[in-house]
Amino acid sequence: MSLSRETHDKLQEAIIKMTKDFITAEETKVTDFHIYIDGNSGDVNIMDDDDNTLARVHILEWEGEHDEEIFEKELQTILGEMYENGSFDNLNIAKPYSFVLTDDDHQSIVDLLIVDDDTIILSEDLLKGFDEEMDEFLKHLLEE
Repeated sequence: MSLSRETHDKLQEAIIKMTKDFITAEETKVTDFHIYIDGNSGDVNIMDDDDNTLARVHILEWEGEHDEEIFEKELQTILGEMYENGSFDNLNIAKPYSFVLTDDDHQSIVDLLIVDDDTIILSEDLLKGFDEEMDEFLKHLLEE
């Protein structure tokens, strides 16, 4: 299931609106932006570390949707595009900070985007097989 362009833009606008408060603010200690999606209603809530709602948007296409993998994929795409376009460059937030998909109990499901000065992780898939590759590299290095 892929979101319509209109819905994609609607989510992006909600995130942009939320981040504007962090452009002019003094440096904050926010470490995570928690994104909770109510699959019954289709409401997307973006909250800070203290569960204060920073933005809320209704996504009609997500009414009745409960597949966290769909939410993860779409949000990673949107956040990745925003990061590449510089949408988070002027935020006055201490790094690292992240966007995290959470469940009903506000427990983290997956990091959607981690922003650090030198590091960005868009997906855990990027690290799949890393241990094996590193072990093979070290084995080869030690043999020489």
